Amino acid sequence: MCRREFLWTASATATAALATRVGAAATGPEFRLRYVLSTNQFGTMPVADIIPEVKVTGCEGLDIWAGRWGNQREQIDALGLEAFAALLAQHEVKVATYTCMDVGFAKAEPQMRALKRLGGTMLVAGFPGGGAGANALRGEALKRAIRGAVVKLQPAIARAGELGVKLAIENHLNGLLETPDGVRMLADELRDPHVGIALAPFHLPQDPALLGRLVGDLGERIFYFYAWQFGDGSGDLPPPVQKRQLPGVGSLDFAPMLAALKRHHFNGWTSIFMHPTPRGSPLHPQAGAVSAELNQAKAYLERTLARL
Repeated sequence: MCRREFLWTASATATAALATRVGAAATGPEFRLRYVLSTNQFGTMPVADIIPEVKVTGCEGLDIWAGRWGNQREQIDALGLEAFAALLAQHEVKVATYTCMDVGFAKAEPQMRALKRLGGTMLVAGFPGGGAGANALRGEALKRAIRGAVVKLQPAIARAGELGVKLAIENHLNGLLETPDGVRMLADELRDPHVGIALAPFHLPQDPALLGRLVGDLGERIFYFYAWQFGDGSGDLPPPVQKRQLPGVGSLDFAPMLAALKRHHFNGWTSIFMHPTPRGSPLHPQAGAVSAELNQAKAYLERTLARL
């Protein structure tokens, strides 16, 4: 067996073993969140420095970002998939998802293929459509706009199905999905089992009970959950104020959302998340300090879950 075949075989074997363990956990008596480590939390740090932090943070894999948010996908492209797979194997780490806000679903087939070769399962991007005045739409007008946007996604949905990739649509980018009703309408329009929602509470009203009901209503259509609140926003703010986007730092009570996730035996991915400003900045200058900050937020989520 050549070196290239060994790397892909080892990656596939590790992924299959992980899937078996995760499936067993999901049906067991104790509910657990499955965490991924979003590389944009580290700004533009070398991806080789981020890989070891997956285990430090108790995550199952990496969520690879690109563009102005964090350039790790571009770094992987420069390294080559084989060299990157060798780094993953060295640290016994996997890729879980690609986040493609830069290219969107319509242009993401190359990323879908790279994701599959690395053993990943899900691609996250924003929702197309919208435009001027989209955030003011309500009722039937909103439903028609969402339906039209889903129609535009059909070629990407079909290609993802052929490649065996799940698509998770974040409630962001165009104003159509920044109300609970809009997100519910999207869930109603999705027909394919491999397409769901990447739910970002940051972009919704910061009402714990409302968010808990929404999570409960969406149920299995949530593929990816951002443990992320609005706090004081992600604008040009001092770093301690920016960090109020993190669970347990800002004032949002995550208990209703976590309770709903638990009721539905949520088995998708959870990312502890914020947008450092300016975009492309790390949460801290050192990778270890980023992980320590994320672990504090994780501890809040775990304490909250333990009380439910």
